[in-house]
Amino acid sequence: MKKVLYILIIGLFTLNVVYAFDIDMDQIDINAKSKELIKKLDSSYAIDTDDFDKTIVNDEKIVSLAKEVTRLVLSKQNFEQKYQDFSKNYLFLSSTNGFDTLSGSIFVKNFLTELDEKKIEADYFKDVKIVEFNDSDVLAFVYLPDVKIDDDTQDLILAYWMKEEKGVYKVFFPWLTYSSDLENYFAKISQKEKTSIIGDSFKKISLTSEESKTVSKEILTRIFESTKYSNVQITAMKDTGVSAYGSGFIIRKGIVATTWSNFEKLLTNGNYFYVSDCDGNVYNVEGIVALQVDYDIVLLKLTDEVLQEVKLGDSTKLKTDDNLFIINSKSNGNFSINYGTFITMSKGRLKNLLALASGDVGSALYNADGEVVGFNTADALYADLSYANDISYLQKVQTILTNQAFADIKYVLVDDFKINYYRYVSEEKHYNKLTKESIKYQQVGDVLETINLPLVKASFKDNILSLRYKNETGKMLDSLYLVSNYIDKLKQAGFALISEDGNKQIYSNDQYKVIIKNNLSYLIVLIMEK
Repeated sequence: MKKVLYILIIGLFTLNVVYAFDIDMDQIDINAKSKELIKKLDSSYAIDTDDFDKTIVNDEKIVSLAKEVTRLVLSKQNFEQKYQDFSKNYLFLSSTNGFDTLSGSIFVKNFLTELDEKKIEADYFKDVKIVEFNDSDVLAFVYLPDVKIDDDTQDLILAYWMKEEKGVYKVFFPWLTYSSDLENYFAKISQKEKTSIIGDSFKKISLTSEESKTVSKEILTRIFESTKYSNVQITAMKDTGVSAYGSGFIIRKGIVATTWSNFEKLLTNGNYFYVSDCDGNVYNVEGIVALQVDYDIVLLKLTDEVLQEVKLGDSTKLKTDDNLFIINSKSNGNFSINYGTFITMSKGRLKNLLALASGDVGSALYNADGEVVGFNTADALYADLSYANDISYLQKVQTILTNQAFADIKYVLVDDFKINYYRYVSEEKHYNKLTKESIKYQQVGDVLETINLPLVKASFKDNILSLRYKNETGKMLDSLYLVSNYIDKLKQAGFALISEDGNKQIYSNDQYKVIIKNNLSYLIVLIMEK
């Protein structure tokens, strides 16, 4: 008797065709529990275990250290004072390798020189991500949004390679990446796709040798040719034309796997969808077979049983500095191949030195044998560092799908899903995580009493009070017009407007800085000490 696969899709409780499988990946440690997962999948086609940790940052001391270093290198001190403070407090000094010490000193001086020349000004930290590698070393990536660089505004990523000496981490090699550099890089790949299938690496750094390992055109061509019919672009259309696109791969003929974050973007920006391959062939999306929001995966059924299913590999066999490859389109047209290197994996998450654009989200991550070892996520875009989810659990899913006749794989129509999904998310969950330590921040302009908008999210972390308000007037009225009373309060308290653009205002006095930002249908207020 054939087993029936059931899907649990958020909000879809009354649809007629809900016969697929539920990939419930919430809190799963893939590596430690693989046998248990397979056993559960065999018996019930439902996976529900504990201990999966999607948190990337897990060492608060190193996070604090990275922030300290960043505050120093972007401070108003002159170059010589910065260099002296850095050398005294943060420079890696090896007791056994004088060359490392000398190299680190040169790296830091060059790094500070570049920062000094660019006259960089940053308002706040967006994120800090830590990666362990080479047993004791770590990489710290500090994301700074809306940074002023030579009268321009863009995102900046500061990266620190840290080495440990006697239990203390210090900076050995710092570098920085501008979002404009990566945008130009991806634009070049888009141009190359018209004449060549081969892309290039971006600022590729070898973590186990001093010289970067390059990949020959022959290897790139071999991997591209053997896997090109397993990779697709998923495009969202509106009446005015293409509105958004992302990547996916074929888990079984006629079934496309991509990330939920990618597909949600397509749902939001498009009225209908199609899938295209490297030859320009177009296939319609029939419906949704399965999805799991927490582990960022969705499976789509095409109208036809087409293309070539991927061969899934073993991500646990990857070693630091192994080459990894992605094949997709930067121009939503011709495909190209690009590569980077593997750093490490922890609890089902791969960390890689491989630059990703938004169109790369959902693409398959191949090893040197042309096997898929992960799928790329949106955790870090336009940066040196990127992340992928492990696909070991998809081994069993692929077997289940392959053993079914294509016509028997059930699905939910995209239009039905979209209606029910947005009915659910419109009931937004509110939370308030304010602590006693945030009280003095709440008193700045009496923010909670003065802003008369629905407060949907409130939190206090890293000495920053973060408030998100819902602007229910939508596009009819800009949220910034709704906070005039709060701004008047700030001015009465001695705050002055120090920065303003189309959707953001920054006020400051001797003690605090307040950032007010209008973001779609929300108003975001950040209050921090200077």
